[in-house]
Amino acid sequence: MISTLIYIRHMVCVKCILVVRECLVELGLQPLRVELGEVEVLGPAETIDWARLRQCLAAEGFEILDQQGAQQRLVGAIKAAVAELLQREPAALRSGHFSHHLSQRLGQRFAYLSSVFSSTEGVNLEQYVVRERVQEAQRLLRTTALPVGRIANFLGFSNLGHLSRQFQRGTGVSPSDYRRQCLVKAES
Repeated sequence: MISTLIYIRHMVCVKCILVVRECLVELGLQPLRVELGEVEVLGPAETIDWARLRQCLAAEGFEILDQQGAQQRLVGAIKAAVAELLQREPAALRSGHFSHHLSQRLGQRFAYLSSVFSSTEGVNLEQYVVRERVQEAQRLLRTTALPVGRIANFLGFSNLGHLSRQFQRGTGVSPSDYRRQCLVKAES
């Protein structure tokens, strides 16, 4: 399901929520969520008649905030949280666990975070996290003598085979082959 987030200034009470919801429905939009300062409507941003929406909201005393800027800031916060988890608690990024950690750190529902991330970055949040974990595995393989199994465990992969599959998918080589290639390069 594709949805669009809209940030609205001057929404300060329950009545504001009702007025904004009426405006959205009047324009043929399907509000999924209307909260103070934030609206989520069904469908991609391209299907919204932004001029009419701005006009309708302005007539009621509201203003649309820079949607793209707010989404970019949130994506930046998501990336920073993933990077912090990768440095402090890499095992927390294992599949099925990181959603809780990100939601808790950013104070937003994971579905919302994932939707904003996917629409802004063009890749889903889980794929991004796997890619970051694989990049950290590459760094560890290049810079340490840790066994591949310990790296897999440290980064929260369920086992060595899981890391190997994700690593192969992301880099085209196995972790052991990658380490060998790095050693050959370092020797020459």
